[in-house]
Amino acid sequence: MALHPEQVAQAVTLFIVVLVIDRWERLRPGYPVDRRRELPLNLLAMGVVIFLGEQAKRIAQVVLGLYQLGSSPLPFLAGLPGAVKVPLAVVLTDFSLYWVHRAMHGRLLWPTHRFHHSIGEVWWLSGARTSFTHLCLFALPQIFIAHVLLRLSTAQVGIGLSLGVAVNIWLHANIRVDLGVLEAVLITPGYHRIHHGAKGMTDKNLGFLFNCWDRMFGTYVSPRATGLDVPLHAEPTENRLLRMVLGI
Repeated sequence: MALHPEQVAQAVTLFIVVLVIDRWERLRPGYPVDRRRELPLNLLAMGVVIFLGEQAKRIAQVVLGLYQLGSSPLPFLAGLPGAVKVPLAVVLTDFSLYWVHRAMHGRLLWPTHRFHHSIGEVWWLSGARTSFTHLCLFALPQIFIAHVLLRLSTAQVGIGLSLGVAVNIWLHANIRVDLGVLEAVLITPGYHRIHHGAKGMTDKNLGFLFNCWDRMFGTYVSPRATGLDVPLHAEPTENRLLRMVLGI
């Protein structure tokens, strides 16, 4: 079966970013990590993302199909030039996913996100731990913004999805990096590590690309003030791995 252009873009991005980050982690690891310890589980998770990710998008498209009209509900947004729509899509998606992520840390949706917080060794592959329901919930705002609200072209969607692939690998990279003044805006691996940190901190630093949402809505914790070497808190997987992968 032939791949769609946006799938090709994601695959190429994944290959390039993994090559760079993996090399970086091996040459200058941020923290002591035993990659072999959880490798089978991480590979299983990558398989879930690869084989069920497209199914999650199709489910989101079916759900949103109930509300699709002949034109965008906000035609003036759909009519913007691509140079404006793509950055706008990135900001709107990041904002939406912040709130989906925050909801996942509530009692009702926590089962959809528990698998992601079973990570005990944070490195680029561990970020693939994503349940099927997690994938579906994340797909909803992305499909709505790209295909219903902004009516992005195939190339524009490919750019957005490729950025998402790169961001997820970046967030979970086992590296230390100082972005200088950009850290006032952008999220680093150290910033996200706090989210996987000691119990009581997993409802902090919920953003993915921009940290302004955490700052605005009271979930921000500074990596510099807290320290990057926070102990990780991993949810146990024994006796409920299948439910965690399904997210139920």
